[in-house]
Amino acid sequence: MKSNPKMEQKLSEACRAGLIVYRTENNQYLKVSYKGTGNLISDKWNIKIYTSGSVVCNDFQTLDDILNGSIKKPDTSKILLQADDSGWGFPLLGIMIGITDGREVKVDTVDVSFFREGTFQTKAYLKEYAKKGVALIEGHFGATPQTHRIEICTGYVNKNLKSALRNKGYDVRVVEVKGLLQDKLEAMFKEYVKQELRVDLAFDPKEFDDKSQIGYHYNRAVEWGRKNAPHLLKTGWKSI
Repeated sequence: MKSNPKMEQKLSEACRAGLIVYRTENNQYLKVSYKGTGNLISDKWNIKIYTSGSVVCNDFQTLDDILNGSIKKPDTSKILLQADDSGWGFPLLGIMIGITDGREVKVDTVDVSFFREGTFQTKAYLKEYAKKGVALIEGHFGATPQTHRIEICTGYVNKNLKSALRNKGYDVRVVEVKGLLQDKLEAMFKEYVKQELRVDLAFDPKEFDDKSQIGYHYNRAVEWGRKNAPHLLKTGWKSI
């Protein structure tokens, strides 16, 4: 997408209205950058417009709502479901999707075969993840656009799920997922890894104050995989 004067004007108006806030970044190629304030637009929403005119945004639906003046409050009379992922940064096995209604967490996994060399590049994992997410949301929780609204984490793997739900008519908001879902999903992913590999290798990067520990645990998992289960490595990644 390319920027235009109308887009930049609407963003400036949204900034003055307190919906988004200007961000200062040290990048000579960046013309302007904004993020949501949490007032109707999540503080995890962001957009960058470069001097070339290129636009990078983590949720173009919200951008369209800004441009069309259709930003509105969520309907809090609807049941809230939240969606998040786990395992994207772990080099072994697949990834996990979790859905919660605030009381229980239900999960499913996208098999490691979607992250292997030759398959990963097709990005078929995005469709598989979305299919499993919709199945949990509508199959287990019985959700409909008339009765439920969705909050979904900003992670890239949620891209197709976000679109699939919006195409069905759901109100989907991009947020930072915390609390029950984040905590329980990480614990469930660790247990999934332990059961599948018979060894406790999973780690949550957010647990480390010393970020150098992330590289240590990542490399430890890669080396274990090369020796013991090379068929379970995410070989589609350039780092492996």
